[in-house]
Amino acid sequence: MSGLIDLHCHFVAGIDDGARSPEEGIEMLQKLKEIGFDRVIATPHMRPGLWDNRREDLLAAYERMLPSLEGQSGLPEVGLSSEHYFDDVVFERILRGEAVPYPGNKAVLLEFYQIDFPYSIDRGLAKIRQAGMVPVLAHPERYRAIWNDLEIVERLIDVGAVCLLDTAALIGKYGKKAQQASLELLEREQYFAACSAAHRPSDVAQVLEAMTLIESKYGRDEIESLFRDGPERILDGTARS
Repeated sequence: MSGLIDLHCHFVAGIDDGARSPEEGIEMLQKLKEIGFDRVIATPHMRPGLWDNRREDLLAAYERMLPSLEGQSGLPEVGLSSEHYFDDVVFERILRGEAVPYPGNKAVLLEFYQIDFPYSIDRGLAKIRQAGMVPVLAHPERYRAIWNDLEIVERLIDVGAVCLLDTAALIGKYGKKAQQASLELLEREQYFAACSAAHRPSDVAQVLEAMTLIESKYGRDEIESLFRDGPERILDGTARS
């Protein structure tokens, strides 16, 4: 299979908890290409207090990485976005145009606090929609609050968000509760797209194992929906919950 799009990957070196060197980032990209990904979007963290990266920091790190990719064989097309932590600081950056949305500026990737989803989040997601961008929820299956109440996902979808599956959760990479949540949300058809969320080259084998699981259970059409059609619609801004 080819033509797949990875909307969430940490191949940019030395900017967060992702690739530790350009060589590691290159290996990650080569392995993703081998399993069918022809486009991979880098999503380094923007999370004040942990990875306090501003837009200019992420752009600079990405630009430093690009010369290492030149002349390398077996690489997908690449692009840059960010995994934006949804606190007040980053939310205001998003609204002011100081974040790093997906290429085309029609969608933005968001991550959240582990244990709470107050209704203020709903209002924030609605404002992002009003600003003309699709709010994309990174790995909802990994949040403890959602383990305890899967209906939170339906609530967030209702205000205009779309959900992005961290594929390896399906095979237990993040523990049994995240695995159970991912399987249930997939069965409920609440994922709009799926991604690798790869931080190391070794993560790609787990992604392939999980993709094989999806195909065996739901067929090849589901792979194309989650890894090609859904990502394309997120990038072009036509994703609707």
